[in-house]
Amino acid sequence: MRRTVVILLALTILFTFTAGFEADAADPLMVFCGAAFKKPIEDIINIYQQKTGTATNVVYAGVGTLLTQIALSRQGDVFVVPSPDIMDRAKRRNAVDGTSIRNIAYVAPCINTQKGNPMNIRGLKDLTRPGLRIAIGNPQIVYVGALAVEIAEKSLSPDEKTAFRKNVVTYAEDFNKLSTMLVLKQVDAVVGMHFMEGWYPDKVATVKFKPAEVLRIGSAQAAVITFSTKKTEAGRFIDFLASADAQAVLRKYNYFAGTAEAFSWVGGTKPIGGEFAVEKDWWLKK
Repeated sequence: MRRTVVILLALTILFTFTAGFEADAADPLMVFCGAAFKKPIEDIINIYQQKTGTATNVVYAGVGTLLTQIALSRQGDVFVVPSPDIMDRAKRRNAVDGTSIRNIAYVAPCINTQKGNPMNIRGLKDLTRPGLRIAIGNPQIVYVGALAVEIAEKSLSPDEKTAFRKNVVTYAEDFNKLSTMLVLKQVDAVVGMHFMEGWYPDKVATVKFKPAEVLRIGSAQAAVITFSTKKTEAGRFIDFLASADAQAVLRKYNYFAGTAEAFSWVGGTKPIGGEFAVEKDWWLKK
């Protein structure tokens, strides 16, 4: 019952959000976008609107939440996700047109700390030190949260996993909230993405995982939503995401343009996407 109420509330907020733009533009393009792309997508949409005059609304959230919204509301035009396995899930739910999928960037997990790394965090095992305040994304709905759990499960001993979970003080509902917690110094470190420092170059530092600890990277993808009534325009927008103008914005925020660049950064060739099943209530099993 509680989950149903939460979903209905989320849909109410969504419809209220989109309805607020009707006075400015009739029937704008609606983009559902993983919060890990909020900074560059905001810039890209400004450029796109200036070039084409197309009004565009965006809903940012954890991709699990967005997929539920799309499936229940049967609305939207473009879906942007951080990994192919999430897009595959959307295809299985008949939420996107599989023939429209385009890769637009690549992303890799890392540890993000406050600028200057005041807690001297040098690697994964440091996140098990007593007294650290760590945040990860909610692994049920946030892609980087699932990556964080997978890395901890595969690279830490049982005692280290217990210490790591003890240090996790919160589970952010999307990437934007995860980064905000770090910037506001509510936590000492997060398991985040390599580009977070590009979002906040004066406030965030990056600590790489060891190559063996990175089990996969993400490939940002965009696709036309099955329920779209503006499929042609949605396709044009996706084409623009792959254009030189949009790619320049993504580079400005430190996203990888290709696999060679991403693999070089993480220190080896890795699978792109792929699902990791997070145990239900993982965070409660300490």
